[in-house]
Amino acid sequence: MARSWLIFLCLSFILLSENIEADASHCSIKGFPLVRNISELPQDNYGREGLAHITVAGSILHGMKEIEVWLQTFSPGTRTPIHRHSCEEIFIVLKGSGTLYLASSSHEKHPGKPQEHFFFANSTFHIPVNDAHQVWNTNENEDLQMLVVISRPPVKVFIYEDWSMPHTAAKLKFPYFWDEQCLQSPVKDEL
Repeated sequence: MARSWLIFLCLSFILLSENIEADASHCSIKGFPLVRNISELPQDNYGREGLAHITVAGSILHGMKEIEVWLQTFSPGTRTPIHRHSCEEIFIVLKGSGTLYLASSSHEKHPGKPQEHFFFANSTFHIPVNDAHQVWNTNENEDLQMLVVISRPPVKVFIYEDWSMPHTAAKLKFPYFWDEQCLQSPVKDEL
């Protein structure tokens, strides 16, 4: 009888362990500890050569409601697409340097000629709501690493082929690459 009870307890523990492991999947906050080691979080380039993206705290992955935090590393020459989104975005440059191209003409028919803003390690910059922009690692010798904070997640991104493309022709990418795997149901747009 004691042996049967011990076998039952061992099997129960194994099944419980498997359920906890399954709950701690890439798309679930169940089983995630409050304090996490960033180097152990999932990292991917999502088909974009030269990018390493980690969602440090996200709406889809971690249940965040108001903000989302990413750690992104761009190899030399790597850039984001020209894009805009209906949320604010803050960049904290941890390492490297680059160029922000920002077109503050969301009220015009197209983004227009962007202004160039050079940034460097230990600097920060923000992107106003719906301003088309592009971040580029223009440093030929060093990776660019930034913490990125966005408001109103999950992000809905409108992508432009060039700066003269009309806003109405920009292509919506939602869910964005890092949310595709885990977004189960459509998120209500509050606009």
